[in-house]
Amino acid sequence: MKPAVWKLLFAASLLVNMGVIAGGLWWRSPGMAERAYFGMGHEQVADHLRLDDEQRARWHELEKAFVSELNASARQIQVHRERMVREILSESPDRAAIEREREAIFRLQEAQQRQVVEQLLKEREMLRPEQRRALIELLLAQHPVAPGSR
Repeated sequence: MKPAVWKLLFAASLLVNMGVIAGGLWWRSPGMAERAYFGMGHEQVADHLRLDDEQRARWHELEKAFVSELNASARQIQVHRERMVREILSESPDRAAIEREREAIFRLQEAQQRQVVEQLLKEREMLRPEQRRALIELLLAQHPVAPGSR
């Protein structure tokens, strides 16, 4: 392939990554995490699940720590993304440095996934069966399976 084609492909790839970074900034806006996961704000989720007062208090307690941890790791991911993008676009990119940043991002994202699983397991324990079904439907509706992948 000609160098110009590679440069064009590289530029397109960078634009996609910049979109991911911009999405990360959007994600940190107040209430955006809940809207991304559930399609509604924090309080509307509790209303949708029809949590009673005791459940609502426990849910808020669980969510506070969870959201705080997710935000902390999101900030760390952002630092590594910025370093990676700067290295990729530097005068002489260091592939080892790029790979270290990519690996750091992967480890942090993997930890986030574990946090989400643990959070859902905690929430599961406090929900009645009909509330669990409502949460399942809510979560699956926000992350549909790609067409043709079933």
